[in-house]
Amino acid sequence: MPMRATWPKLVAVAFFAGLGWSLMVYPLAGNWLGFILAAYAALLWWRPDLWLFALPALLPVLDLAPRTGWFFLEELDLLLMLTAGMVYWRWPQAATDLPQWPRLFRLGLLVMALAVVIGLWRGLRPLQTIDVNTFNNYLSPANALRIAKGWLWTLVLLPPLRHAAGPQLQGLRQYLLPGMMLGLLLVTAAAIRERMQFPGLLNFSSDYRISAPFSAMHTGGAALDGYLALATPLLALWLFDRHSPLRNIAAVLLLPIACYAGLATFSRGLYLGLAIAVTTVAAATVLRRPAVLATGLGVLAALDICFRIGGYRAYGAALLGLGVLAVAMNRRHAVPALAGVLVLSAAVPIYHGYYVNERFSTVGSDWSARVRHWRQALGMMDDGAVTAFLGMGTGAFPATYYWRNPLREVPPSYQFVDQGGNRHLRLAAGEYAAGYGELLRILQAVDVAPHRQYVLGVDVWNGGRPGFLHLNLCQRQLLYPQTCVAAPLRQIPAGQASQHYLYTIDSGLLGSDGLPVKLEIAAEGQQVVLDVDNVSLRTVPDGRELLHNGSFSAANDYWFFSSDRSHLPWHIKNLGLNLYFDMGWLGLCGYALLILGAATALLRRGDTAWLAALLAFQAVGLFDSLIDVPRITLLSTLLMCAAALQTRNSL
Repeated sequence: MPMRATWPKLVAVAFFAGLGWSLMVYPLAGNWLGFILAAYAALLWWRPDLWLFALPALLPVLDLAPRTGWFFLEELDLLLMLTAGMVYWRWPQAATDLPQWPRLFRLGLLVMALAVVIGLWRGLRPLQTIDVNTFNNYLSPANALRIAKGWLWTLVLLPPLRHAAGPQLQGLRQYLLPGMMLGLLLVTAAAIRERMQFPGLLNFSSDYRISAPFSAMHTGGAALDGYLALATPLLALWLFDRHSPLRNIAAVLLLPIACYAGLATFSRGLYLGLAIAVTTVAAATVLRRPAVLATGLGVLAALDICFRIGGYRAYGAALLGLGVLAVAMNRRHAVPALAGVLVLSAAVPIYHGYYVNERFSTVGSDWSARVRHWRQALGMMDDGAVTAFLGMGTGAFPATYYWRNPLREVPPSYQFVDQGGNRHLRLAAGEYAAGYGELLRILQAVDVAPHRQYVLGVDVWNGGRPGFLHLNLCQRQLLYPQTCVAAPLRQIPAGQASQHYLYTIDSGLLGSDGLPVKLEIAAEGQQVVLDVDNVSLRTVPDGRELLHNGSFSAANDYWFFSSDRSHLPWHIKNLGLNLYFDMGWLGLCGYALLILGAATALLRRGDTAWLAALLAFQAVGLFDSLIDVPRITLLSTLLMCAAALQTRNSL
């Protein structure tokens, strides 16, 4: 067999071997991941190109980290190892007239690949012995690998992307776009479900911020915002598709819930991104027909007055009448007109919400705080031309902030300690100049019944200053606990041996309405370090254990952590500065070449919806890092690569 036909098989075998090893160590118990992987494998064996549909649909929502506790090796990696193995094993023997990338974009790919490899190497230094804390802590040098894998997986998928896209890019229309729309539907459904469960669907006065299926938001960030900015503008491709009424209908149905989810994030960066996307898509129409802009502004003003005077009922009636009128007056352009009405349907009531107004009232102070944080981040970098050109290394920011932040604060942290043949959890409370700061909470999901007695047990040892141990059962999706049942707050004195504490607690209303319930563990106090072991939550009277891995013998299995409101220690809060911090000018220039190459290709083809998605994502990146979430890095870069593809005839 010639070498040209052999290399894909060798690549596939390597990925299959990695998948087999990963499945042996990954905690599969208690979830449907094994079934999903088996079904996905069967799908790809039947039609390998369908990965281009399935991946965009599954990547945003297949996130089990809050239950498994694993966020270095995660479902994303298992899915991608299976994808790479299957598509390279079924590699076509002959392929002609495949699409290509423009020279500028290819140069960007080369520079970016070089920047990522160098950044990964610099981030992993100093090389350390692998231990129990290597792959479960953002302060570990191995965080470099977690951040870099989003870029590396993109490089792995580039050859299959060309094949799946097809000579005339038909694969993008047949597979990629429907996959993105299905993913958007699943994400918005999760967001709406979370809103219904916690603050309420029409409660726009609460400061609750949804995270939907993105577990990476356990330390803040804008994973949901970045995804919605990337996916929502692509709806325009189906809205204006004159050859498929079914796609028109699907887009019209999906648009209002996507707009609701985006507006209900209360993210000013996402608002800006969506405004840029709408402006980009509508620009051509407005330039040809200026009256459209005046009409739209007039309708918006009328709806605003209607909502102020009559509330939701009058507003709903006005929307219904406006939709019927728009369709009746111009049937040829009924879908765009109806889409405009649906966009307005969510915008006006959310704009009048108390929390939205509060968010925009603090723009000045928040901007000053953000600029100060950016300057501090740059000031924490090593001096010298080498660091300026190559960066501090991928994933280096959390550890750099921990050791070098100019405020001299110590963010709370955790680690697993092996001592005398026993493994336990060590919690270090944060040290803040003001004397108080956000708690870092270790979480596990539990299934509790309402109005039932439980016995909560824990072993605690304190070898330093007296501190407090928080033990709570709370309703929470990911951030922001509510309806908590707390064990009596007890100060843990210093001692030579661990103390065993038992609490009998009543679950109260927890578990009565189907909301997720989690056990929280946190340490509080200045310079407090608590060693925690043998956590147990048992039913009364039968003594059935509800917790998994309460002894921490399997380290982070089934335990996840959250920093609900203190987010600056984890993120730089700007995509460009994050690139510069991680990969220096080399990475920043490589990314700029990718954007410029993709935008040039899109303008040449006149694909305003793809361009709108690209611009909206960058707008969100003005105020958050985005690329410190591997699945967002992969999805955004993969879409950028797909958008930049050109047929041979158009090159």
